[in-house]
Order: sequence, then structure tokens, then C-alpha cells
Amino acid sequence: MAASDQVMIRLHKALQGGHLPPEGQRIGQRLMTQLDQPTRIAVLGLSGSGKTSLINMLLGANLMPDLPGVSAVEVSYGDAARTQITMIDGTISIGEGILDGANIPDGAMRVCQQLPDQRLKDWSFAEMCLSPAGLAQGQILDWMASRSDIAIWCSQQFDDRERALWSKAPDHLKDHSFLALTRADRLFMKGELAERITRLQPVVADEFMCLYPIATQQAASARAQGCALNEALWHSSGGKVFYEGIRRQVEQARTADLDHAYMLLERYKVALPEADAPQTAEAASVRPASQTPAQRPAAKAARSSAGDSKVQKALDILRDCADELLAASDTASGASTDRILARCSETAEELVGLLSADGTTDATLEALRDDVVEGEQMLMLLRLERGESAAEDSLTVLLQLKKELSERVAT
Repeated sequence: MAASDQVMIRLHKALQGGHLPPEGQRIGQRLMTQLDQPTRIAVLGLSGSGKTSLINMLLGANLMPDLPGVSAVEVSYGDAARTQITMIDGTISIGEGILDGANIPDGAMRVCQQLPDQRLKDWSFAEMCLSPAGLAQGQILDWMASRSDIAIWCSQQFDDRERALWSKAPDHLKDHSFLALTRADRLFMKGELAERITRLQPVVADEFMCLYPIATQQAASARAQGCALNEALWHSSGGKVFYEGIRRQVEQARTADLDHAYMLLERYKVALPEADAPQTAEAASVRPASQTPAQRPAAKAARSSAGDSKVQKALDILRDCADELLAASDTASGASTDRILARCSETAEELVGLLSADGTTDATLEALRDDVVEGEQMLMLLRLERGESAAEDSLTVLLQLKKELSERVAT
């Protein structure tokens, strides 16, 4: 059995058997959801930038319908062909079969097409059409980012208008995004391709992982459905390099999720050595690396003034973090989930450094240090998870640490 399958089975059994504490259960459930679904790819850009053609080129078939009047169009795997249309007023209509683009009602805001096509097992696509004159583009990008693992911006030039739109995307999505310079063949024929790439390199360095020039129509022709792959055209069009780059990112995203799941299972010592063996009470026991203060013996060691001073300083660090996040929440934009996760993680790292310095032998301080180390590990997992739920859990972890430290000062 592959190592990835073993991790999936261990995580499933840990969740099903309730072998994780509440915060671990929430993280594990999110990871299982991500691992059970295909990688979600958002393809964005202005109208006419080649988004639909690019998606169908990646799929090797015309599965994404061309609906220029709809803001969001999604295509994903389903056991049977189904459609769902969401109108501007929020009403939803569901139908069977393949979408007929000619019969899309006026006012359709979002269209979802499910198809029983194996090519959609590993990845699903959402096409988003943005406009510089459109309203609430930031909200649309936030909505899209919450449903996407990878983003591709399609453009022939990525000018200031487009950069202003893309600037509203959250940082965690930019960290997994690509700029596709579509219709590169036309730019090449005009003698503008090299200059365009050179001009965009500084922008790409700030905003994307990579830039891919691609002659989309030629690339689509090279791997048209039902035809043998035209290797020469597939390579010369830029399609091969682009496709391999996106597939590599898809595989890396899944590997990262599997790594996070493994870290979670190891973090809580979930002992399932035989993935398909019945669990014994001993094998299923779950315990953090060190027990919480409530589980430890009540014996109290003599406390040093240096230890008390460290705990007080640790409380000050936690209060500074809380004050900063509260101040940010009072601003118009508020604190982003990425900022909350980063700040909580940085605070935990600072606490570990403080409580680990000087080799203090205070038994209670050592117990608190164990708790802080556990909290830092948990915050690292949450930071990898991203999203609002992860940010809320991060704040909960820090509040618990603050509670334990406050009890240390009070006793």
C-alpha cells in the first residue's frame, strides 16, 4: 500500500474513532475534506483573455462551456451530468444533463456543470470574469480564494487595470498563482513577445509564482480530443511547459496536504501501525506529546524569581499580540486571516525562545514550556491550513496559553 494511502486511512480512522482532541479534530476534518476532493483551480482575467480555451486545453477536451455573460462558471466531476444555475437574486435552479449555453437565463451569476468525466477526478475548474468597472471585485476574489487551491490569471499584457484587480487577491492565493500570457503567438508575430515578458518579470516576481507564454489555440489543437498528440506543436506552443507546471503544482498541493495530515497524526501520537488492523485500546490511545497542566500531578516545585519573571514577560508578549490584532480589527479592512495566522505563529515562536533560554530548572516553568511548544506545533499546522477557521483556532490556542500562564502567576 502506498504511503499516501496509509496516511489517508490513519487520518480517517483517527477522525472516525474520535482519537483527536477538538482542535486536532477540526484540522483533521479540513485536511480530509481537501484530500477527498480534486485540486480546485481558478482561472481569472478580463473578458476575452482566453480563459475558456486555456481550461479546455488543460483538460484536453471541450468540457468548460463558453458563457461570456456569466461571472463564474465551474466544471467539476459528478457521477452524472448535472447543472446548477444561481441567479443574481439568489434563486437556484438544478437540472440534469449537459448545459445548453444558448438557454442560460438573463441574470445568471454562477453556473456549475458536473460531468462524469475521469479528467475531472484530479482537478476542477472555476472561470471568473472580472471587470475594472465591476463592483465588489475584492469580495468576488475573496469568495473565489476560499474555494481555490491554485489560481491562473489570463492576459495578453497584464496592465495596470488588471494589476489593480489582482492586488485584491489574498496573499495565500498569490503564493500558488500563475500568469498565463495567452495568445503568445500573436505577440511573437508582432515582435512584441520578448519585450512583454521582460516588462512583466518584475511584476511576476511580486505577484505570481511564474509566467507562462502560451499560444492557447495551437496548444489546444496539439492535444485535441480523439487525436494523437502532436508533440512538436504541443512543445512549440508553450502548452507542454505550462501543462507540466500546473500538474506539478497540483501534485505538490496534494503532497503538502498529506504531509500536514502526517504531522497532525504524529503530533498527537495516533498509533495505527497497521492501517487495516482492528484497533486495540492501546493502539488507539491518543495523547499529546506532553500532558496538559490538568493531567499532570498536582505536586508543585519551588519556583524561582527568574521563572516568575519569564512568565510575566510571556504574558506581556501575549497581550501585545492581542492588542495588535484587536487594533487591526478596528480598522476598515480588519486583520486578514493570513496576518492573524502569521502573528499567532510568530508569538508562539517568541514564547518558546523565551521559556527555553538559560536552562531554567523550575518544574512548573518546564511544564509551561512543554505547553508552549505544543501550542507552537499546533499553530504551525494551522498556519499551513489557512482560512477563517484556522485563524479562529489559532486565536483559541493563544487564549489557552494565556490562561495557563495567568494561572501560573496567580498561584
